[in-house]
Amino acid sequence: MNLTQTTQALAAELAGMDFEHLPISDYNKQYIRRMQPALSYYLKIYARCLTEGMQLAGVAKIEELSLVDYGGGCGFFSLLASRAGVGKVIYVDLNPRSVETVRILKEMLGFGPDVIIEGDAYDLEAWLHEEKDKPQLIVGTDVIEHIYDVMDCFYNFVSINKRIAMIFTTASTPYNPWVKRRLYRWMDEAERGTGEQPNYWTLRREYFRKKFPMASDEELDYWADITRGQTYEAIDIGIEENDLSSTILPGPHNTCDPRTGNWMERILPIAEYRKFAAIIGYRVDVGKGFYNERRANRAASLVCRFLNGLIRCSGKLGLLLAPFIVLRFRKKGA
Repeated sequence: MNLTQTTQALAAELAGMDFEHLPISDYNKQYIRRMQPALSYYLKIYARCLTEGMQLAGVAKIEELSLVDYGGGCGFFSLLASRAGVGKVIYVDLNPRSVETVRILKEMLGFGPDVIIEGDAYDLEAWLHEEKDKPQLIVGTDVIEHIYDVMDCFYNFVSINKRIAMIFTTASTPYNPWVKRRLYRWMDEAERGTGEQPNYWTLRREYFRKKFPMASDEELDYWADITRGQTYEAIDIGIEENDLSSTILPGPHNTCDPRTGNWMERILPIAEYRKFAAIIGYRVDVGKGFYNERRANRAASLVCRFLNGLIRCSGKLGLLLAPFIVLRFRKKGA
């Protein structure tokens, strides 16, 4: 069975599952509920990551590939990789609810990731060093835009394997003006509006108020403003060093949850990714995403098919239309 057939078979199998009655968290049920109408589309994206990832890693046979599904969420990419015959699949996610969901799905389906790790890049690095394991590829789907310190994460990845290939998909594209407008609106709502309750600005202001109960409202407002994009830990360091300016480029709209460091769909210029890559001796190429052509509305399906044709045929200009991008990191000279 080739990868296309495997992808279609897995889509049919997952579509037939009653996730609502599985013993998984409401958080993951809600996430899967949003994915289900376009499940075949997401699996097609995952299949592309697998194909391009093998090329990046220089692996000819899928059974010889060892990969990390980083920030794997509900684990659907890990399920596809396992079903497709990847030699070793290592799933990593910081959310214990997602980790438990993956364990349940693996038990029910009879296949899934070979290794399941609850944690972040540091936990992954520690486990791999202890096991003396060196995967050739890291795949992250819709995760890089949420990583608090991308450079720090990359340092962890290359310490695992100095020539490891990395591929990330992200809908936080700096090219598509319609996507950017929508994401900026979400960010602004999370920062000062009602998109998050309480919003991130209020959380930071309250944090300062507890630390400095005698501070004026003007001071609290100012501190909350200038620490956008910082975690409580970063704020504490800034207070200690008497410098609250951010060391991580926040951009005009980007904001993160100060409790966790989880960015709200952070959009970075490609030049920033290239800068990160250069520091570790890598280069980054940008690929164009595509729209879901399988829609209930026939007119919408035709429009998406037309747009995908334009994206394929219009070179770099197609990035302006693409709904997501693919970031491919490889060692210089590889």
